[in-house]
Amino acid sequence: MSDNEYEDKGDSGALRLTNVQTGHLKKGSYVIIKNRPTKVDSISTSKPGKHGSAKCHIIANDIFTGKKVEEISPSQASMQAPEVKRNEYQVNDIDGDFLVLWDEVDSCQIEHIRIGEDPVGQKIKEMHESGLAILVTILSAMGEEKVIEVKEDTKA
Repeated sequence: MSDNEYEDKGDSGALRLTNVQTGHLKKGSYVIIKNRPTKVDSISTSKPGKHGSAKCHIIANDIFTGKKVEEISPSQASMQAPEVKRNEYQVNDIDGDFLVLWDEVDSCQIEHIRIGEDPVGQKIKEMHESGLAILVTILSAMGEEKVIEVKEDTKA
């Protein structure tokens, strides 16, 4: 590779956020509440009163911890929405508490995803011990990643 050529595979690591008007949020939208990426579970809007604008009461769940959070915001205000990605990877191996995954798109190995102590993590360990080919779905947002789903790879 010469000095003028480079491989652009990197990510700056910057948070990818967009602004969204509170009044336009719907159930299932992603939004940042208390500096955490959340998924809106319900939203209700009050009518404008004599001395103020309409307010939105948002109830959401943290997409990584499942913790319920609430926010009240004017319907004309802007909130930030995170870029949430879902990617599917093939499990090559388990190294301690970490998964060794194969990314078919970039043709590289990923080794930094930790296996959780939740039912999904237990299912991964059980399927790996039985010798099954496994696919996992990784949810990523704001620099955090979590395994949210596991299934048998029928193509392998």
